[in-house]
Amino acid sequence: MGYPAKLLNPGEQLAVDVRPHWKYLARPAFALTVALAGAVAALVEQVPQWAELALAALLVVCMVWLAARYVRWATTSFAVTSERLVLRKGVLRRTGREIRLDSLTDISYSQSIMDRLLGCGDILLESPGRDSQEVFPDLPHPVSIQNEIYRLLNQRRGAGGTWQAADPSGASGPPGPFPGPGADVGTSGGGAVAGGEPTVADQLSQLDDLRRRGVISRREFAAKKADLLSRM
Repeated sequence: MGYPAKLLNPGEQLAVDVRPHWKYLARPAFALTVALAGAVAALVEQVPQWAELALAALLVVCMVWLAARYVRWATTSFAVTSERLVLRKGVLRRTGREIRLDSLTDISYSQSIMDRLLGCGDILLESPGRDSQEVFPDLPHPVSIQNEIYRLLNQRRGAGGTWQAADPSGASGPPGPFPGPGADVGTSGGGAVAGGEPTVADQLSQLDDLRRRGVISRREFAAKKADLLSRM
């Protein structure tokens, strides 16, 4: 079930449309496999009837668990368009979350060792007005999704005008797009639209860059972030 085209705005394009990683189904599938192996062994060994009934009940529970988890997996999707990020889930009762690309101040991902082996992980997003990160868990190929979000941000901000980087001293640097993952941000603080005052989102991006580089502490970042948001 892909993201419905009818939900896209005029001119909006779909860039990423994924379901959670199959890891989401691993535990119920493993439990069902073990229960099935136990049921087969019970038939071969001719165990007492009460044991057969217990194994049969366990097998039914595991099947129901896997079926319920599969339905949730099949009806959950994470989409990235040229304008926003959307998480949709639910069968009878659909719920959704949206974050506009223009409001993002930080994009990162998190992977455990097992996640790296399986090719999945969490996407972590920060935007103004929220005290904590938005977490989109268990997505396939999180690095590719992060790169695609950065590409769309570069595309949107490039279309909106020239961006100008700033350093901690307030001096202007060379124009450049939103810094992508792995980019050298030593002279880039998020940028501002040339010929105008930086927006709150731009200033938050600059502050977060300074925090990541160790120029300011987390406490100073939080205090300045709260001050900027209070002006909105």
